[in-house]
Amino acid sequence: MSEVNQQKIIVLCDFSERMPEVIVHGMRMADVLKKELCLTSFWKKKEERPQLQEKLFETSKKLKSTFPMLNISWLLLQKSLKDNILKLIDEFEAVLCVLHQTDVMWVLPAFRQSSIAFLFVNGDIPRSLSYKNVLVPVDFRKASKDTSLWASYFGRFNKAQISLLYARETEPERADKLIRNVNFFRKFLSSLNISYRNEVGKSTSWGIYEEAIIRMDEFQSDILIISGSSNITLLDHIIGLPEKKLLRKAGNLSVLMINPRKDICVMCD
Repeated sequence: MSEVNQQKIIVLCDFSERMPEVIVHGMRMADVLKKELCLTSFWKKKEERPQLQEKLFETSKKLKSTFPMLNISWLLLQKSLKDNILKLIDEFEAVLCVLHQTDVMWVLPAFRQSSIAFLFVNGDIPRSLSYKNVLVPVDFRKASKDTSLWASYFGRFNKAQISLLYARETEPERADKLIRNVNFFRKFLSSLNISYRNEVGKSTSWGIYEEAIIRMDEFQSDILIISGSSNITLLDHIIGLPEKKLLRKAGNLSVLMINPRKDICVMCD
């Protein structure tokens, strides 16, 4: 089982064909951030429990023998991620949850309760595992500034280049808010001596995230950092949340998503 006293990268293990992709990204993040890798599954029926326990044990054992430099543990909990997200954070010191992009539909309820980031991954090509070129769209929302903390983690711990893609606003009030966010990013990243570049996008705040996806090759991006929806309306439930649409278009680009409705969990150095 897992040790409780060390911050953990939670990797969701469903033992499907796509699980190795999630694990390899989790291992990469554990190495970059110097955290414990925790393979995590959930059981609902009693007969599932011993089978999952055995699979977690064997997978953990195999990884430890192949990658002895990583601190690896496993964790088996009852019910679902939504039922356990607060427990994972408060009791097991989770600081990041890694899962597959196709899981976005069922994990959003857990994400909305979470103060830790969710990293959605797809594929294991070398470029997608680099995490050296971080693309951060910046809009006029106050929540947009929340992405700066995780951008700084990649800059500090992985010597990543941060690319800031600013929205283009002409409406005075929104433009003023956007400028304040831009200045915040510049001051914050500069104070940490993190390398970054600035570029003004062609889209307003409502389109800057999709523009980032379209231009990811131009920036040679291997990860996109976004803030999730601050307010969820009936229309969002009908047509779907913007973050769902972005993930469908992201391809092999990993997407790290911050919950703007919770205070962000801070990692220990």
